[in-house]
Amino acid sequence: MRNIFTLIMILYVSTGFGQTYDTLIRYTFPDSTLLNGPFPDAGLTVNLGNPIITQGGTAAIAYTYFGITTYCARATGWDAGNGTKFWQIKVTTSGYNTLKLSSKQRSSNTGPRDFKVQYKIGYIGTWTDVPNATVLDSNNWTYGVLTDVSLPTACDNQDTVYLNWIMTSNTSANNGTVASGGASNIDDILVVGVSIPQGLSSYSMQPDVKMVVNKGILTLYLKEPAKEFSIFDINGNLVYKTMKTSSVSTVNTDKFNQGIYIIKVIFDNNTTVTKKISLM
Repeated sequence: MRNIFTLIMILYVSTGFGQTYDTLIRYTFPDSTLLNGPFPDAGLTVNLGNPIITQGGTAAIAYTYFGITTYCARATGWDAGNGTKFWQIKVTTSGYNTLKLSSKQRSSNTGPRDFKVQYKIGYIGTWTDVPNATVLDSNNWTYGVLTDVSLPTACDNQDTVYLNWIMTSNTSANNGTVASGGASNIDDILVVGVSIPQGLSSYSMQPDVKMVVNKGILTLYLKEPAKEFSIFDINGNLVYKTMKTSSVSTVNTDKFNQGIYIIKVIFDNNTTVTKKISLM
């Protein structure tokens, strides 16, 4: 048995631990018709009816232009769109965390050069920047590419997450000014995630729980005593449980198998905090 745990304090866990990413929504635009062109071609059933749209007053989207492999979504009318005009999709992430986003963009010479990705939770949420998701576009499919960008944990396990690709300047791809006839194209949009084990659908990164592992002993530090403390393996099987923990509790992990485990703490007010650790 191993005696050393490596504590993972965030929910983004390497695929090296055997996690499988599922496609939540994917747009590759294989159909050029207005009837089917706007909709995802793969993903969760709940997401297949979510069309891609633009906001801010662009021209109508066309799906007859060639993209990476088939077609793409294309719109003009991006002039004077800095901070107001954007591509937008909607995705349900319920039951999933460790979300990643990929996309590809191409602008015509007089189309918009600069974009960034933002998210908001629910219709009345606030648009917030996604870290490491800025795009410097050009008149090819090479530069405006985002690959496996980690979405913030706020997007995990949500009924509705909106994502946008919003203009951040009025500079065109040829370093001039975006013209009304300048086009923006987008293709190969993909959101993937890791399925949350059944019964553990309420993930949180609240700072209520801190953990230290040393020589096979896990020490749990809580802001206040909890009414329940459990440990599950990655498949959701309960491997340890105790009731009425104090602010500091210890668990001997020497006999645990190698792998990822989920710590679940329920406080007296029924607030639930879950975090992950990995036994190396």
